[in-house]
Formats: sequence, structure tokens, C-alpha cells
Amino acid sequence: MSDIRGWLEMTKQNGMSLDLKNTFSMVERLNLDFRTKKIIHVAGSNGKGTACALMSASLTLSGCSNLMFTSPHVSRIEERVRINCKPISKEEFDYGLNQIYRLSVGEKKSDMINLTFFEVTFLVSLVCAFKSEVEVIILETGLGGRLDATRCVPADICLLTSITLEHTDILGNNIGDIASEKAAIARPNKPIIVRDMDDEEFRNAVSNESLNAGNFNLNEQKLPALPKFIEIPDSISTREEALILANEVLLAINLPNNMLENADSLLNWPARLQQFNHNSNSYLLDAAHNPSGLARILPELTQIIRSSAPVIDGKLKWTLIFGTSPQKELDLMMDLIFRLCNEIEPCKICLTKPHGGRYPGVDLDILGGFSWPTKNVFEFEQVQSTLEFLGSNDLSENGLIVSLGSLYLQGNILQYLELDGDEQLSLLPKQ
Repeated sequence: MSDIRGWLEMTKQNGMSLDLKNTFSMVERLNLDFRTKKIIHVAGSNGKGTACALMSASLTLSGCSNLMFTSPHVSRIEERVRINCKPISKEEFDYGLNQIYRLSVGEKKSDMINLTFFEVTFLVSLVCAFKSEVEVIILETGLGGRLDATRCVPADICLLTSITLEHTDILGNNIGDIASEKAAIARPNKPIIVRDMDDEEFRNAVSNESLNAGNFNLNEQKLPALPKFIEIPDSISTREEALILANEVLLAINLPNNMLENADSLLNWPARLQQFNHNSNSYLLDAAHNPSGLARILPELTQIIRSSAPVIDGKLKWTLIFGTSPQKELDLMMDLIFRLCNEIEPCKICLTKPHGGRYPGVDLDILGGFSWPTKNVFEFEQVQSTLEFLGSNDLSENGLIVSLGSLYLQGNILQYLELDGDEQLSLLPKQ
């Protein structure tokens, strides 16, 4: 197809699928021999992307070739598919797209399979994994687990990271229901590493899904999975938690784990507590986009601001950029933002709207209507205008620039600053 990216864009009209039929039909048409790969499947509410990134970086440093599929992307769609930590090229992505388009159309009209945007990008990752002959595939779920497209392939091991109340309209309105949906990635007679919670409802849900692992519609047997619950100390950081879980996964399926600490020290995970200097300013970007994610990183975020923001006239100086996609718990999100601002008052606050997501950003009249803890609140319809305003000042006037609220907002910033090339988006520095 000549305009293959146009076709991909059109698939957004198909919305979201809560059915595995179309993806599984496409996996069958691809006719891939998954026995030649080791596959790691990761689900959870928070920390799953970081665990995936650490495993990919560690395997890459160990010389073990791997492909990592994650979503959404920060700056450009090729980031969703990384081979040995680097986003694939546009040409490689388009090759995969053409393969998926051809197979989805079929030979006659009745063969047509209508796919969602997420399903297409996942299937592209499979094409690329087999074309590049990687040894390991690391898959991050998009939403939930039981009905996520990534569930349509076998896995040698699964990982369940921390669970919180999220997407309650789809996954359920209590921890037990949400845990069940996510733990349903458990494969028959295969290990599943579980980030433990001090919650009986959670443990019962995970144990029940593990006991009844297997989906007949995916040609799986009904056999118990092998759960291992991992206790995580309350005092450790999100990165340390992901490191513990990644280590457990690699050990369980005999993959090299000797480079995990090196991977941790070298890891460049864009928009996840990402710090960098650009021209005369210093930036800290984080993509925590829901109350549970922000609450989890808030202590670490506060500590970074205390240690990295310059002290000017005896006071820590920092600027907040905030913009967010629509969310049901906006008030809870704002409470956490205000907690941060009240603990360390920013010198100014820039409200803006992220662009490029599935839904338009929250309007500035809504964000501006909140009682912000400083009079220096500025509103910008475009992220570019925000950065032009801040770029006219230097470190002494802005302090540390901290951007929060949306993954897409961080992507907008990286694009504007031209920090979205292959090297900047690679999980590891150039070796």
C-alpha cells in the first residue's frame, strides 16, 4: 500500500477492542514459530514499562538480542518497538505495517480483519522480532491483560507489577477485579512473578487466575500457572522496585542477569524522572499521568527537586509545567500537584495542553480554575509557546524546570527541544 501510514492512522477510528479474536486470527495468519523465542509478558498499573526497559537494557549489555514492545510512545511511533534498546527505523516499521496490512486484507473481501491502532502496532512488533531474529521478546500490555492484544501469543514467563484502581469502567471497580484482569496473562504451567500487596482480595484474585490459567480460544490447555509473590519494602524507589522484579524474571527463565546493575546506572528511560540540560536551562520530565502513578513517585520527585534545583536568594527555585489528558480523577491528581507545590513552592507555574494523544488535553480554563499556590501562573495553549517563554529566561530565572501530567506533554517537549533522535530515545548511551 502506497500510503501505509495513512492506513495506520485510519485504524484509530476502530477505537479500542475488548476481544482477542481479530488479533489471534492475525497471529495465526503470520504463522510464526514462537518456540524459537523466549517471551516475557508484563502487566500492571505502575512500573511495568520501567521493568521492561531494565530487562531490555540488561539483556542488551549481556549480548542477548531482544525486542521490547511498549506503549504509548513519547515522541514517535517507532519507539513502541525497540531492538536492543534502540527504536526501530521508519523503514523497518513500514515494512511491518505493509505485512500486517496485506495479511489483514486477505485474498477476498470476506477475509478482511479490521484492526485497532494498538493491535496493528503490536503485530508490527512481532513481524520485526522474527525478521531481526532476536532471542527474547519483551511485551508490555496496553490495558488490563485478559483481553489485551499482547495476550494472543505464548509466553515463557509473566510479570505482574503493582496494581492500583485504574480504568475502573473497563477493568472493575475494586482491587480484586482489576487484579484478576491483569493476572489473566498467566500462562499454563509457566511462572508468573507477582509484586505482592498486603491485600487479601488481591492475593485471592491472583491465586485464582493462576490456578485457572489457560484460554481455550487461544489454543491453550487449562493448567495452573506457577505464581511467585515478591514482597517489596515500602522505603524503596520505583526504579529499585522494578530492578528487584526484573531480576526475579530473568533468574526464573535462565536469562543473564549479571548486567542489571549496570543497566540501572546507564538506563535512559525518556520522560520517566528524566533529567537533562538544554541551552541555559535544566529540565526534569516525568510521565506519571494518573494519581496512583504520581503518588508513587512523589517522594522521589520531591527529593530530586531539593537536590537539583538551584538555591537563589536563599530559596530553592523551580518552575512547574503542567498539562494533562482527560481523566476521571482529576481532583485527586491536582491534590498531589498541590501537595508538591505547597511543600516546595515553585517560582512560577506554566499551564498548557499536551498534543498528539487520543484525546485533547484538559482545557486551560479548567486547570486555571484551580487555586494554585502562587500568583505567577501563566497559561499557554501550545507547549511550544510555553517553551519559548521559558527559553527567553535562564536558570537563574526559571530554576529547575519540572514538567508533569502527561506522557504526551513530555513528548511535545522533547520534540520541540529536538531531543527525539534515535540516540536520545535509546535506552542505553552509544557504546
